Amino acid sequence: MPARIVDYLLDTNSLIDAHTKWYRPHVFPSIWQRLTTDETLGMTSLVYAELRYPDTLVNWAETAFSGDLLEPTSEIILAYSQVMSWVTTATRWNIAGIAQWQSPDKADPWLIATAMVNHQAIVTLDGNGHAFMPDEQAFSKQEPKISAVAEQFGVPTLTLYELLDKLHLSL
Repeated sequence: MPARIVDYLLDTNSLIDAHTKWYRPHVFPSIWQRLTTDETLGMTSLVYAELRYPDTLVNWAETAFSGDLLEPTSEIILAYSQVMSWVTTATRWNIAGIAQWQSPDKADPWLIATAMVNHQAIVTLDGNGHAFMPDEQAFSKQEPKISAVAEQFGVPTLTLYELLDKLHLSL
């Protein structure tokens, strides 16, 4: 059965930061309930695998998404190759920066590839959702930021705050 197509893909950092810093579930249960039931939200298997803490967030993700994770398809694998080829040849990051994305279980480039293929937006706080691209020949030792690379491929990003606004969530 083909995976359900969603509008927004959740990134690991947006969930961890929201859970531990801004929207703790015991204070804002309505947010977490809405994120659980909203059909426009999805999670990739790689983001799910990156979620290792806190236990309450891991349990939430398992309840909300484990039966409906988006897996890489042949089209997504091809898009992932395009993303990684661009990142490694863009002369914007040095070897150390690029190496952080070369791990096969690093979710960030897979998120971009999935969103490219499925015409989705990524919910991320990576670079606060709007990171600037390092200049060419900058050879930054920082890892690439999702929002900066996604922009190169026409993939929209938004922060969790922007998502909550789009979902018209009020407490």
